[in-house]
Amino acid sequence: MLTVLKVLVYHKIDNPVNFEKHLVYLQANYTLISINEILKFKDKNTNTQKPPLLITFDDGDLTIYNNAFPILKRYKIPAVIFVISGLIGTQEPFWWDEITYYNNTNGNSNAMIWEVKKWPNKKRINFIDQLKLNSSIQELKYPQLTYDHLYEMQAEGIDIANHSHTHPLFDRCTPIELKQEMTTSMEILKKENFLYDIFAYPNGNFSTKSEAVIKKAGIRMAFLFDHKININLDNPLRISRLIVDDTTPLWKFRFILSGYHSKVLPLRRKISKLLSGLRMV
Repeated sequence: MLTVLKVLVYHKIDNPVNFEKHLVYLQANYTLISINEILKFKDKNTNTQKPPLLITFDDGDLTIYNNAFPILKRYKIPAVIFVISGLIGTQEPFWWDEITYYNNTNGNSNAMIWEVKKWPNKKRINFIDQLKLNSSIQELKYPQLTYDHLYEMQAEGIDIANHSHTHPLFDRCTPIELKQEMTTSMEILKKENFLYDIFAYPNGNFSTKSEAVIKKAGIRMAFLFDHKININLDNPLRISRLIVDDTTPLWKFRFILSGYHSKVLPLRRKISKLLSGLRMV
């Protein structure tokens, strides 16, 4: 019998009511595990009566502390927050929010963000620097999680892990940039007794080059952003995750957890691409 491990990834939690519905459903239908239990499921046989599931959050948005943490604490549910070490305790915004904010007069900012994600890391940094330099509007500030927030959540069973130092796209970085990101983030998180060697790829941008760097750095587990279910967890540096958010309705949430959504999604993308091509003819 194959062991199936499901891992969910959230970002911001602005809708705690719907998020709580997710947790109630999960607690009734899954064994909600912590990060330390995850490697047990490499074996084919587990002792859980219900299938195992891990809840994760990427980026470390303040809404996790304000809206998700009280509910997780009430239900005694473990989770992992992958934090950007360079933003802890600052008022520095996420770089994609800077594009939206400073690029607001230049059309579709969301399309611009996706375009920038294709660029080499240095080009992305220079572009954002120029946006800010050429802007006449007030500087964007965004309160981030503090160390006190993180310590408090850690004490209640919420693990704090590594999401890089500045959140670059790892498949768009040079080897030197990758090494610097890992060295800096691991040193900071290790000093605070967080899970410095448990990593989630920013934006899920995996490459064999970046995998070699994080492996050499001493990362024990790495999480993808590929909307898949894990079967037998053969490679702890390529742990798949299912993408959900706080607004996902319960019917769709259950569909995503079933695994069928992962099979339908690529087909929908192919059809969309085909239709787009036909419209251009």
